[in-house]
Amino acid sequence: MNDFNAFLAPITKLIELNKTQFEKMAAAQQEAAKNYAELTEARIKAAVNIKDAEALNAFAKEQVELAQSGLEKVVADSKALFEDTKAYNEQVLNIVKESTSALTPKK
Repeated sequence: MNDFNAFLAPITKLIELNKTQFEKMAAAQQEAAKNYAELTEARIKAAVNIKDAEALNAFAKEQVELAQSGLEKVVADSKALFEDTKAYNEQVLNIVKESTSALTPKK
């Protein structure tokens, strides 16, 4: 029975780790979609309010600024995703190493 529990322990850890990782990814995607929808709505309202060349100029300037900040956010989010994925991979490797040593027959 102990051998079976030793076999199941790393599988259970991997399942929990994957569940946590998928929940984090889903939450991040939901937040990004919500933010994008809000930004789109705000920009549509801003575009509707363009009544003259000055307002068009201001709108265009805001769009450029948004594009720049959006690019900066994509870069920052990509770095965070890379670090999170790296940490996840390290955790998976540790679980595999632990399970290999736990399941290796003792001489």
